[in-house]
Amino acid sequence: MVALKECFEAKDGLKIFLECYGDVSDGFTSTEVKHSIDEDKNLINTHIDFWKTLSNIIDDYDNFRFYNKFILHTTAKIKKGSIFENWINDSADDKVKKILGVKSNDTIKKYFENVKNLSSEDLKNIVNKFEIKDNQKSAKEYYAEILLEHSAIINIVTKENRESFICSLLGYISTELITAEKYQWRIDIDNFRENFQVYANHYKISDLKFPISKIEADSYFKDNFHFVKELEKIKYDSAIGVSMKNYLRANDSQIKMINARKCLVENLENYDEEIFEIADETKYSHIDQLTDTCDKVEKSRRYFDVTIDKVSTKTKIEGVTQTSSYYPKGRFLYNIENRSLNLNLRNESE
Repeated sequence: MVALKECFEAKDGLKIFLECYGDVSDGFTSTEVKHSIDEDKNLINTHIDFWKTLSNIIDDYDNFRFYNKFILHTTAKIKKGSIFENWINDSADDKVKKILGVKSNDTIKKYFENVKNLSSEDLKNIVNKFEIKDNQKSAKEYYAEILLEHSAIINIVTKENRESFICSLLGYISTELITAEKYQWRIDIDNFRENFQVYANHYKISDLKFPISKIEADSYFKDNFHFVKELEKIKYDSAIGVSMKNYLRANDSQIKMINARKCLVENLENYDEEIFEIADETKYSHIDQLTDTCDKVEKSRRYFDVTIDKVSTKTKIEGVTQTSSYYPKGRFLYNIENRSLNLNLRNESE
């Protein structure tokens, strides 16, 4: 299950290895996953999970030497007073000193000897990259709270179908073991994404119908808006009324979309970025055309009109259908309202 989460979050082109180079590895970070059925189990100085993990890294150090991080992911909780209590803040020297100062026992003897026989520099290099994630969720909790609620899932799969979808993905990962060459279990992320999409198509949430807003603008409140002041600066009073209506309706529709499906937040943010990029690129193309003798106020009004026309064609929001034309116009005005853009064109030298 930890591997599946890593697949959700991995960058394009990566390969996730399972049961080699640690339980889960992406070639940069190796994670060892330890699950205890004893809810009260503590991570003590002689806990076998720590010592075995550290010893395994040492045994395969030629492969691990250039890794950035080693993670012990465990449901056990760090015991107060143990060598792990201040692990996150301890220096590499302090960690080595504490590790070698542990009184060994029969359970960890062979692992302890392996650690003790490693050179001081190599041991410091390992522990400096060694992170302990203690008190992690049980398998049941991890499945229900992490996997089923992951943004990669809730954004595209209906709640009643999420378990079936997750089981399909876990089945895919298991199949990769069965078909693996040279017994090397690995997940190619690009292939995983292709299969993810195939499975998702069976359970995909239908797109949300764009919620139409019928809010009307009251000119009495126009002084409350920065974009109105920007329009006044370029002497475009005739555009204020319809701009207020577009801005208010777009804002109202956005709130309705988020309330209907919180999973749309990221898509709406991406859409806003696209609108900003169109407006920003258009602005600089207009600035390049400015001359010392041109009417900059008129050019600013022209920039506003051209941008409104351009963004009006951007009516596709991922996960939403039938977007009204006022929405892109209103989101352009949002960029002016939050001062990411201004309408008054100036040469770079001014």
